[in-house]
Amino acid sequence: MSWGDSRPDGLMSGWARAALLAAVVIGAFIEVSTVHRHHGWLVDGLALAAVGLAGAAAALGSEAAATLARQPERQREWREREHDREPRTELTVPVCRYVAAPAGPAAQPARPRPFLRERPTDLSVPRFGDGARAQGYPWLLPERTVQNGIAADEATVGALTIRAASVVGPGHRCSQPAEPRQDSYRIGRSRDSRYAIVAVADGLSSAVWSDAGATTASSQAVTLLREQIEAVGFDRIDVKGLYGQIANSVAAHAAGRRVSTSQVATVLITAVIAEPDANGVAQAWVGWLGDSSAWTLDPRAALWQFSAGEAKDRAAAVVSNEVAGRLPDTPELAADGYVTLVPGAALALVTDGIGDAWADRAGNVNEYFANAWHSPVPATRFTADVGFDAPQCLDDRTAVVVWNGGGA
Repeated sequence: MSWGDSRPDGLMSGWARAALLAAVVIGAFIEVSTVHRHHGWLVDGLALAAVGLAGAAAALGSEAAATLARQPERQREWREREHDREPRTELTVPVCRYVAAPAGPAAQPARPRPFLRERPTDLSVPRFGDGARAQGYPWLLPERTVQNGIAADEATVGALTIRAASVVGPGHRCSQPAEPRQDSYRIGRSRDSRYAIVAVADGLSSAVWSDAGATTASSQAVTLLREQIEAVGFDRIDVKGLYGQIANSVAAHAAGRRVSTSQVATVLITAVIAEPDANGVAQAWVGWLGDSSAWTLDPRAALWQFSAGEAKDRAAAVVSNEVAGRLPDTPELAADGYVTLVPGAALALVTDGIGDAWADRAGNVNEYFANAWHSPVPATRFTADVGFDAPQCLDDRTAVVVWNGGGA
């Protein structure tokens, strides 16, 4: 647009008004300085009046322009205020965000996090004594793909209630490099739900592929026990034949990986719990090979009692972790027996990560678990208990508990 054109708001541009004012002032100066023959004073007065009018018009024009320029912004603010007063009817979707804690009045610069984490304060994991230092270290991943670091289940088979959990031990999950969870368990039932079937395996720490051996052993144990029960009955389970078949499966797994059988070595404990009789009493068959163990809890007792498995010599100055038998090399060393569960009693199959702590009567670990598992608890609570923190308890820990009654 040219300088003489009008703007959309009806006012001349600022520089055009300045030029016009300058022209009026110059013209007035010429008129005042020139000698007039007629009415000189009147001409001078009119010239000065023109200068005043032109200046006033320019000033008023500038203020009006500024006012008009501010109008759109004021209208926008007014519309926003009116909008805020109106009730909102649209639905909002909540978004979960991490909210940092507000900084204190004298907030310090952020420091690198220490490698040793602070232990949780919400008591989600039971802690005994000073706990284990490794419990607070970050969980690391093994170099190869392995089974999950945590596994848990809960189930009901007739009148029997089952809880199971397996947690990689602090000594395995924070080592360099990290090691896999070498414990494994399986739970199952007969087709008519008259029997609950449990298998708990503990791979030897010295065996590179012991996690694979334990997984194979526990899985095959439940499958083969179901077949034996259906073929010969609960009262005629053949522990030697059973563990011999499991050993063949574990050895075949080692051959498939092209490693020696010692590299998949594992111990195993198994159980079949029959439905309660007319008096509410349940019979359980237990077979084992190695240092995993079976424990029973009477509803009137304050401690878990050792019932089956390879007991360690607690009287010795140094408790040995050597096992007399293992799969797949010595299945002929498997042994078995029967356990009676009165109404409300419980049978626990555990690896030595828990069994050793229960056998050590110097602490109160056994007493805590007898109270905590007096009756079935949710699987989440059960898993947290299995992940307990206690001095020198660094091994993987696995527990499968079967209650005779007690509700789901």
